[in-house]
Amino acid sequence: MGTIWVDVVICLSTTVRNDTLQDVKEQRVSIKCRKQLRVEEVEMSEDIRLEPELYDACKPDITRLCQNVAFGNAQVIECLKENKRQLTQRCHQKIFKLQEVEMVDPELDYQLMRVCKHMIRRFCTESEGKNTLQCLKQNKNNYRLNPVLRKACKADIPKFCQPILNQATPDSELEGQVIGCLKLKYADQRLSPDCEAQIQVILQESALDYRLDPQLQIHCTAEISRLCPEEAAAQEQTGQVEECLKVNLLKIKQDGCKKEVLNMLKESKADIFVDPVLHTACALDIKHQCAAIPPGRGRQMSCLMEALQDKRVRLQPECKKRLQDRIDMWSYAAKVAPAEGFSDLAMQVMTSPSKNYILLVISAGVALLFVMGLLCGRFTKRVTQELKDR
Repeated sequence: MGTIWVDVVICLSTTVRNDTLQDVKEQRVSIKCRKQLRVEEVEMSEDIRLEPELYDACKPDITRLCQNVAFGNAQVIECLKENKRQLTQRCHQKIFKLQEVEMVDPELDYQLMRVCKHMIRRFCTESEGKNTLQCLKQNKNNYRLNPVLRKACKADIPKFCQPILNQATPDSELEGQVIGCLKLKYADQRLSPDCEAQIQVILQESALDYRLDPQLQIHCTAEISRLCPEEAAAQEQTGQVEECLKVNLLKIKQDGCKKEVLNMLKESKADIFVDPVLHTACALDIKHQCAAIPPGRGRQMSCLMEALQDKRVRLQPECKKRLQDRIDMWSYAAKVAPAEGFSDLAMQVMTSPSKNYILLVISAGVALLFVMGLLCGRFTKRVTQELKDR
């Protein structure tokens, strides 16, 4: 396969990918051409040597990381994907570009289709094209490889996360930075409904398995090894590593990791489902005390806090203990990371153990201002009347 022909295939593939992601009404590449294009792309994806540009960019990495891997059956490409964090920048960019194409049309991912063909027949028979990949392996934590998220958050991403996009190059991975940005806006209740629904799913999944949160992995790998080795070694998707980091918040030395854990605590206020350990401990109490309260936007968390402060309500011992732990964590988080906006401040007040006292002080202050306003108004009116009488 000649280099010029490969360039043509890549050019057409990029056009098809862009049209698909942008949901254009009419594709620029004809159906007949797209069918032939798929044949060419599948052949190229089977053996990296059939993609000269990719092969040249990754030759040193193949020698260094995949020396004992045989060519064919997309094994070398899969090896490079598995070692993505260790790739040179040039090779990393090419592999990322390849994943973008595969995200739109999973049939171009030779290894995926070969290994998962029985699972596709069993679970994804109604999925075609890009939906097959969403069914099997959607990468939710990289917004560029998640077309559903890109569509749902197309207004939110440029509105809230433009500085991150400005610093990025088209072929570079953002390592979950955009997702992290949207998570914080989710906690502040500022996302559009469609985007909020997508971020809620991502939050719930990454809360169970820290490996699904790229930023947490990048900043907290050393701290996890130091503070939570047993939880990490267990590799259980129950949120125990995240819980360990929260409990050991004061022992965390790296600022980047501490910031990520503080963000987790902030996110958990917005939705108790984002805190699987607390949700499990309080499942019965939520059912009995907060059954009529819809989840999300901190409503169930506020309900539990009110139940905790109500002496007439008896919560489960484990739930009570976990809630008290969270209050201590939030108090510390409020000291080191003050509220950034009104919604954040309101959430801190509603989940504070001194909520009633704070609300009483605020109400008394408002009442005092109102009375002073009335008195000043009457005094001003009387002085004005005396001046007129003169």
